[in-house]
Amino acid sequence: MEAKQPVSTVQMYRNLGDRLKGLVMSPAGEWQKIHRESTTFNDIIGNFALPLIGLIAAGTFLSQMINQQAFIFEFALKKAIVIFSALFGGAFLSWFLVFRMMRLFRLVPSRELSAKLTIYSSAPLYVVSLVSVLIPEFFFVHVFVLYSLYLCWIGVRGLAGPPQDKQFVFALFIFVALVVIPYLLRGALFYLLTF
Repeated sequence: MEAKQPVSTVQMYRNLGDRLKGLVMSPAGEWQKIHRESTTFNDIIGNFALPLIGLIAAGTFLSQMINQQAFIFEFALKKAIVIFSALFGGAFLSWFLVFRMMRLFRLVPSRELSAKLTIYSSAPLYVVSLVSVLIPEFFFVHVFVLYSLYLCWIGVRGLAGPPQDKQFVFALFIFVALVVIPYLLRGALFYLLTF
């Protein structure tokens, strides 16, 4: 078995930017590339989700330090940790739910396929979260999270297995899981920590 070559941080973010550009500009072509790639769950989460979630957490910390009058370091750090935990936990839980539900939609359960469908389809959620964290006045950009539903549908449409009538239902299930779970986790964590 060949050892994987390490990727520099600059190259990782360049690949990440190319993948985001492909998902926005030509999602059908990008999904064809994604489905042909042989990647593991760890590769997908480590090279796509974690860098974006890390940027969002860093943006949250900076935004809290700049926008708050008191410059409370602990508060900003706590909020960044909550956002990171909610987004990472949401990605993991939505991946797990989709993996468990694949058999119901006549797909062979595959950790890699469920990771591709959930993590790459959540790209609009991550981008919108980053923008709204850095510029809180742009809260209205959350409407663009609906683009995730389109990405889910394009990703599911290219699969062999689910019948035509169940493809949109499966895409809708993926969308609800990847959007609702992080918001619920964030709300629960904020409530538990009583900000």
